[in-house]
Formats: sequence, C-alpha cells, structure tokens
Amino acid sequence: NLRDRLAKISSPILKSNTALCGKVGPDFGAVTHTLKSYPKKLREAAKREVGAGDEPRILYVRAGSPAERAGFKVGDYLETAKGKRIEARSKKLHNLIEAGEPVIRVRGGVKTPITVPHEPQCDYAVKLKMTSTINAYATGGSIIMTAGMMDFVTSDAELAAIIGHELAHNELSHIRKILTNLILTAYGTRYTREFESEADYVGLYYTARAEFDIDDVGTMWRRLGKLTVRPIARPKTHPTFPDRFVRLAAARDEINAKRSAGQPLIPNFKDARDP
Repeated sequence: NLRDRLAKISSPILKSNTALCGKVGPDFGAVTHTLKSYPKKLREAAKREVGAGDEPRILYVRAGSPAERAGFKVGDYLETAKGKRIEARSKKLHNLIEAGEPVIRVRGGVKTPITVPHEPQCDYAVKLKMTSTINAYATGGSIIMTAGMMDFVTSDAELAAIIGHELAHNELSHIRKILTNLILTAYGTRYTREFESEADYVGLYYTARAEFDIDDVGTMWRRLGKLTVRPIARPKTHPTFPDRFVRLAAARDEINAKRSAGQPLIPNFKDARDP
C-alpha cells in the first residue's frame, strides 16, 4: 500500500517536469526484485511469500502505467530478444523502450514480445525504505522516502512537496556539490543551508507543475520543526524553520502570481541551470 501510494504521487511529478530535468528516461511503471533485494534474514520469507528468486521478476505494477497497459503482471520475467533476463530499472530495458523494440514477457514459460509505450519522465527512481524514522533524502540518482515520513504527512500534497524537494536536490547536483564542500571545508556543512533553500524553491515549482496544491505546504515544515527545537533558532545543515516558512510562502506567492498572469511555471533561474 505504501509503495502504491508513493508511485501514484511521484509519477505525475516525474512526468510533468521533464522539460526542467536534465536527466530524462522512459517510464515503465513496474518494480522487479530478486532474493538479493532483501536482507539475508528475510530472504526465505521473501521467497515463500512474494516469489523472490535468483532472477529478477516483477513485484509491483503501477496502475495506469505503460507496463500495465502493455499487459505486464506481477510474477512476469523480462527478457531481451537474446534471452537475457533484465530488471525494470536497467539501462537495457530503457534502451529497448526508447528504440521502440519489443521486450520479451515470460509468463508460465511462454515468451511474448511486447512493445512498451514510450513515455518520458525525470529519470530518478523513487524508493520506499521500511523504517519508522521520519526522513526523506536524495542520493543523486534516486529519491528515498521512509515509511515514517509517509505516515507523518497528512495529505498527498504534502508527500508531493517532499518528493519535489528531493527531486530538486538531484537535479541541482546538490549531492555532488555537498561532497565537494565537505572536502573543501574539512567536513564542514556551511553551504548545505543554501542548497536546502534552493531545493525548497525549485521543488515547490516541481510540485505545482504536477498540479498538486501548494497553498499549505509550509504547514508541514512547521510540524517538522516541532520534532526538534534546535532548527527553530540555530541553522546548521538546514535553514531555521521560521526562515524556511517565510521563503516557502514567498515562492508560493510567486507561483500563484505566474498562474494568474498565464505565465509558464518556470523557476527564476540565474542562468540555464542554477536558481
């Protein structure tokens, strides 16, 4: 249920922002798994309960996705024309979809060539992490959302805002820049506050472009601020929550003004890539 909700909210964000994403790839809309996808202590249960094995097979298919419309179902294997098993997020599958070449569906030993519709999206995997910790983060190539954060948010709009924020971190190359700053500042963190503010601003545009409500998104950050008192007055790696609330309100008003004027929802970048 958590994976299904996360996929339904992240998909329109990834699809509606392809014009602003430097990294774009085809949407497939399914997740494959193997025994190695699970911790060693859970592999026997994963094999018994969800059919995990040594070869990648489909674990989940998003409703309305290209995979579903092409007829893929849970338990199917994916193969190339040469009989090589492939995963849902593999470069090989992306290349087949982009080229309009068939993907071989293997079900009950029967192999069926299927052409998957090519629908571009921002090419970042959105992954669920099963922990009660309230957190979400970007890795540079993916977005990680914890079960605790999904329980914390009170609406789809709040969840969308967090996904948009982390997508902005990836697109703005903050992970690479943070690692560079750590090296240059002897593992200090003085520049990451600016990155958080940038991600707040650009991420709100990503969220609005996917037509999620952004009017009350600052309320979520206010609730997050109540989890610990330190960020209220002492900035460290993130902006203070009062400052963050004010900046988000200003970004919201800017977006709404552009909507009223019929202008495209594009962040006010200083140049081609940096806000």
